[in-house]
Amino acid sequence: MRLRQLRFLVAVVEEGSFTAAAGRMHATQSGVSAQIKLLEESLNARLFDRSVAGVVPTAAGKLAYQRATKILRETTALMSDLATLQDVVTGTVSAGLMPTTTRSVVAPVLERFAARYPEIELKLEEAYSAHLCEGVVSGRLDFAIVPPSSPTAGLHATHLDSDVEVFVTSSQSQRKHLAAVDLTKLPALKLILPGPENARRLRIEETLRAIDVPIDKIMELDAMMATLDLVTRSDWVTIVPGCLVINDVASGVRNLHPIKRPRMSLDYVLVEQASRTLSPAAQLLRDELRNELAEVCRQSRSQLGASEK
Repeated sequence: MRLRQLRFLVAVVEEGSFTAAAGRMHATQSGVSAQIKLLEESLNARLFDRSVAGVVPTAAGKLAYQRATKILRETTALMSDLATLQDVVTGTVSAGLMPTTTRSVVAPVLERFAARYPEIELKLEEAYSAHLCEGVVSGRLDFAIVPPSSPTAGLHATHLDSDVEVFVTSSQSQRKHLAAVDLTKLPALKLILPGPENARRLRIEETLRAIDVPIDKIMELDAMMATLDLVTRSDWVTIVPGCLVINDVASGVRNLHPIKRPRMSLDYVLVEQASRTLSPAAQLLRDELRNELAEVCRQSRSQLGASEK
């Protein structure tokens, strides 16, 4: 049994096909099949049921997958621990972040990180949660910070912090900046929301529908800065995480309103591959982002959270 065979096993289970697993592992389909066959022979067990629709792990395959992810994670942990014995941390880190966090969190982190760890190369990708989770599963990204969603095979999620959702309107609207609002008592909203692949979309719609918040129109816009720009110059409104607009509290470029009804919050989780631990370089970036996010979330809850009264 070889570690490479265990990596192929994990890829086939998580991708559901030998073809997809081969693409993920940068190998040929025949090569993946051959390695799985060798693993089955060494374990004396059939690991997959094969059909035209794909492959499904057998009971033995599911057990082997669970053990393989633990073995691979411990292996990478050992490599990371040994790497920390070096005086200088080097390497490349690829992280995925949503527009929510890139606007208020990333710049101060990158400024500090580049000064402290000049030998580490950073690659940051901004996208919505579904695309970022796919990037972590495929190995394109070391980790991503996203809202929680239904469990995804191959991913391990860790809760980071909680934010509040904020109602945003033009500064020309009649509502006073930072005045809390009850959305059920407003005229029918012309509301801008992200597309269905955004983890927040369904949750916001379900929350508003549950208490009959009046909605006139919905515009679907998967561009956060364009959304804010349109709100600034029109009578369209939106609901966004406080972290995104915390820097606008003092400027008044748009009116920000804590939502007292219905109360809406947003959790952030860090997702990484379940079968391996983060490298020392990735751990350093993770810690910097986690600390900065915690501070920004604290400010958001304090300044943009509706009073309990």
